[in-house]
Amino acid sequence: MIPAASALARAGHEVLVACVPQLVEEFTSAGLKAVAALPDQAECWAEITDTGHDQVIKVVVGQRLLARGYPELRKVAAWFEPDLVLRDGMEFCGCLVAEQLGIPHVAAPSGAVNTLAPAAIAPLLNERRAEFGLDVQDDPLAIYRYGRIDSLPPRYSFAARGIPRAVAYRQPEASDRCEPLPSWITELDPGKPLVYGAIGVALPTAAASRDGGKASTIPADPVRALAALVGALSELDCTAVVSTGGVSFPRAGVPPHVRLVEHIAQPLLLQTVQLFVTHGGYNSVREAVRAGVPMVVAPLFGDQLDNARKVAELGLGEQATAPSEIAAACRKVLGSSENLARARHAQRELLALPPVDEVARRLALLASAR
Repeated sequence: MIPAASALARAGHEVLVACVPQLVEEFTSAGLKAVAALPDQAECWAEITDTGHDQVIKVVVGQRLLARGYPELRKVAAWFEPDLVLRDGMEFCGCLVAEQLGIPHVAAPSGAVNTLAPAAIAPLLNERRAEFGLDVQDDPLAIYRYGRIDSLPPRYSFAARGIPRAVAYRQPEASDRCEPLPSWITELDPGKPLVYGAIGVALPTAAASRDGGKASTIPADPVRALAALVGALSELDCTAVVSTGGVSFPRAGVPPHVRLVEHIAQPLLLQTVQLFVTHGGYNSVREAVRAGVPMVVAPLFGDQLDNARKVAELGLGEQATAPSEIAAACRKVLGSSENLARARHAQRELLALPPVDEVARRLALLASAR
């Protein structure tokens, strides 16, 4: 959302980001105006028993979440008077407010929503429309009536079947804003493949929220996930770097060729590795495609399971459906010229996409033509 909103602001448009309270500072530090107008979803997620498609839909278009978010967002829209709503793909309050105002709404890329069939979302969303006095929509694709944008090329889209093709763009290189890689990276053995492993951001963040006394659900045990990752990389003849995401993990027994770090500049590091072992979050997948790096995806929850299957289907790497499969999947990808070739092809297609400023131009045209 930040690259697209910043491109609109650079083009001279007035931009306001409505978000959950804990993200206001993230947007304002990027030079954008932001207001807390959406409820924290943590309590809603804490009540579900799993992160399958049906449960995700019950949260993102559920009565509890939208009944709180829709009225607050309407208040913001009443004084801001937007001409267009650019919404996160999983955020449906913005969709309903745009329908109420009669203005275009466009979905920005979001991991889990890529896997959700519009026809499965439509019944519950129509219940919310009826509650708020809005017209019920017969077409499930009404949520994409004005289009969607994505940061992966169409041939390598992770969107579920039935979701309309997006206007794809090349996100600005995140590594430009990263701290440099640590100096010890240069001392790693160049004669062995360099493998990077990480468990992403969502799981450590949820664990930190729980440990801080905030309402949060932990869809998987981050320590067990790290143990499986470290254990698999310990079996390989490689040099490995594993990011713990700040999760406390015992160093005892970790072999010398596996280096643990709390955090590292992932976009930069991906440019230097032969393999990325990930749990398959959408941002991590996109960054791997940007770097042209094959993946082994060991999914834990949510859209990660769908993303893992898609990575294997597209030839970008392998999926490991159980911890015991990670090491074998890594050996297979490291020995595969096909996975590397496909990863590099996906990289070329991504780098050939237009910049995000082209998306801003199209959004402005859509807003002015309404």
